Amino acid sequence: MNAIIAGGDRPTPVPRAAESGSNPAASDNRSSRSMARALALLVDRLAILGTLADATDRDTPAAGAVREALRHLASRSRDGAFSAQVIEGQLRLEGVPVDRQLTNDDPLLGGLLRRLLTLRIADVTVREGAASAELFTLARLLAQPRRAGETGPDGSGETGGEADGDDGGGELLRTWSVLVSPVITRIPVATQTPTSVISARLATARTDRDASVAVTALLELSREALRCGDAVTLEGIVRVCMAHLRTVGTGGGRLAVERALRHLLHRGTLDLLAQRLPQVRDRTGLLQLFARGGDAAVDVLVNKLMRAQESPARRAYFDSIVALDLGSPLLFDSLHDPRWFVVRNAASLLGEMGVQQADVAMLPLLTHDDERIRVSVARGLVRLATPAALRALHSAIEDPNAEVRRLSAAAYGLSGNTQGQVRPPAQRLTVAFEKETVEDVALEMLAALGRLGSADAVQRLLRIAQPSLPPASGADVGERQAPRESWIRIAAIEALVKARGRAMVPAIEGLLNDADPEVAATALRLSRS
Repeated sequence: MNAIIAGGDRPTPVPRAAESGSNPAASDNRSSRSMARALALLVDRLAILGTLADATDRDTPAAGAVREALRHLASRSRDGAFSAQVIEGQLRLEGVPVDRQLTNDDPLLGGLLRRLLTLRIADVTVREGAASAELFTLARLLAQPRRAGETGPDGSGETGGEADGDDGGGELLRTWSVLVSPVITRIPVATQTPTSVISARLATARTDRDASVAVTALLELSREALRCGDAVTLEGIVRVCMAHLRTVGTGGGRLAVERALRHLLHRGTLDLLAQRLPQVRDRTGLLQLFARGGDAAVDVLVNKLMRAQESPARRAYFDSIVALDLGSPLLFDSLHDPRWFVVRNAASLLGEMGVQQADVAMLPLLTHDDERIRVSVARGLVRLATPAALRALHSAIEDPNAEVRRLSAAAYGLSGNTQGQVRPPAQRLTVAFEKETVEDVALEMLAALGRLGSADAVQRLLRIAQPSLPPASGADVGERQAPRESWIRIAAIEALVKARGRAMVPAIEGLLNDADPEVAATALRLSRS
């Protein structure tokens, strides 16, 4: 999988509002349960296979079952973003608690919950349209065998959902579309430090004068911390000030604290504070200060990102810039940097931040010689989903890189920010499908034809779903003459249902007696649903 930040995986961004996918559709609990069951099925089949390495490359019935489950999971992922949490031992999907009796009765949901508990996983987030490779990596993580000697509080092997977790460190898995976070244990913070003593004094201040005295002491402490390069003390001062603002509101002492915050917006102070971002899990207080710094603060974080050598640090700076949601001229300038990883970072950031005016600057990079830049730009353009971005992505359907082609295919099925725009014709996509050799890309192309739903797209899907015509039967030029594999025909059938719903039932019923048992089973399932 292509990384997005130099030398590491692209960090899944901090969700903004309800948005967590590339172009997320509203998802209900039913689709979430379908996704959860599909994930659990893949995990179970991986566990049965007995190995997590190269599971899809083996020519055995068990490996075939894994491949089938992976295709099914990827198909469900195209229906919308997915989020699962474990809170007090109960599974939640999209924030909605799943009835405990249901997880007891449903072997797949119950199995998924038990694995999340055993592995001390608190949260799993998957973007809409996640790539099969990412979903497979997630399933491999969940299919891990229990560590030797590991038991839960009742001796059953289940660890519970709230205790004995991670020490507050980073994520268990992070890719372009997947984020897995562990249960964390709060670490007590020492209270008898110079900062905490002054904090207690500030907390009891009820007038501007008393607060000013405490703030003056904090500022003296901050100057000494800056001189000594003490980022921990500076962080403590920022958190104290932000906490006091929340406490007093517009009351006495606010003006004094605002004076302290203006002092802390000095570039040297921000640069030192930025060192703490990769070290802490709760960055809210620090980011509140950086948000006050505007583009200057973004510039500090971007420069930190470009110089960071370790993947966790790069992820922390990337997420922080996205969370601030502030545009910066530096990002636009970085698109012309000679260093490939700088360009890639900038394109990713502009896409994640939703800077729609960045599409014009990013479009030429979609034909860049470096495929790592092309992948990053394609992902950023999918996030922006402007008319110009989608048109450019449509033209990349024959790119040499498989991930760029997959994103291009996905763009054919996106409406994005194109209200009132005419959907692209299906012909170019169908021609590309006939040439495609990568399974994940071909599946995305078929799903995109279903989302297009035009007459041409439906006719093409119908032909793909039907048994292959023999060479001497007068088949149209460009039709596949060799027998199509089951997964291709099944994907076409599912895309037809996505395109026209119940109107496709007569065509699907015509496949109930198909010679391919998998196709016949799919037709039966969809005709009854």
